[in-house]
Amino acid sequence: MSSILVTGTTGDMGLHLVRILSLYDCDFHISVKSINCTNNTIKKQIEVFRNLGLSNFIEMDLADVDTITYQKLDGIEKIFLLTPITYSLESIRKIITEAKRANSVKHIIKLSSMAAPLHPPTPTDALHRQAEKIIEESGINYTYLRPNYYMQNFIQLNGLSIKKDKRFFLPFSNSKASFVDVRDVSEIAARILRDTSNKHYNTSYTITGGQSLSCNTIAKIFTILLGEPIKYINITKEQARIRMKKLGIQKNIADSLFDLYELIEDGRLRRISHTVEMILGRKPITFETFVRDNLDAFK
Repeated sequence: MSSILVTGTTGDMGLHLVRILSLYDCDFHISVKSINCTNNTIKKQIEVFRNLGLSNFIEMDLADVDTITYQKLDGIEKIFLLTPITYSLESIRKIITEAKRANSVKHIIKLSSMAAPLHPPTPTDALHRQAEKIIEESGINYTYLRPNYYMQNFIQLNGLSIKKDKRFFLPFSNSKASFVDVRDVSEIAARILRDTSNKHYNTSYTITGGQSLSCNTIAKIFTILLGEPIKYINITKEQARIRMKKLGIQKNIADSLFDLYELIEDGRLRRISHTVEMILGRKPITFETFVRDNLDAFK
């Protein structure tokens, strides 16, 4: 089994991926900003990993390219690359440079976006595609995972209003999107990282849910599963930005979400792929299952 490095482990995607990999007998390392970091979020995340019996940490801050060195990548054969989009190009260039110096990295699995290949691209997706091109030009084998809008965003952005006001607010009109559960994306990433063949080399996978849903349909799902009427309120993008600011969403994250909002409203993220069935051999997690598994976030 190849030695693996997992980056971007402070969010849902990275955490789920680490949990899945911990179930198997595989050699993997976790990239963290600092083992002794004073940031509460990172401290809690490291504690979660330690509770899973994990201790293979590599101190690498993707916001600080000086911490990315070939010595830290020595012996690593596969990298799961999840970088904050605001500095991903600089980080990716440095990781590629140091990976080639280490001369052990054979495969990079990059988390990208369903909209990365679309024309015209949004600013965020243009960055994703530029990052992909940097990897392609390196000559290192790659796999791009291109998921749609995560179902889990409904927890962070809409959970509180559903709990308190029995309403959720988004600027999607009645457009549909094939929302995907981050757990499906994480499981696909884990499957590819553990695969010892080269069948996933130099390819990309669009990852979606199995249904294309409007927010009015989603409101009906919430109503049934929560046992009380839940209403969808269509709002303007300006109103959505104000709500994000009140929730404490960082501007760079808000900007990338707004790019997705625009694509959803335009109907460009409604396509359904069959990647989950092809790689995992099962149907994607449904929105109903997502809500049932996260009732405490909404009720």
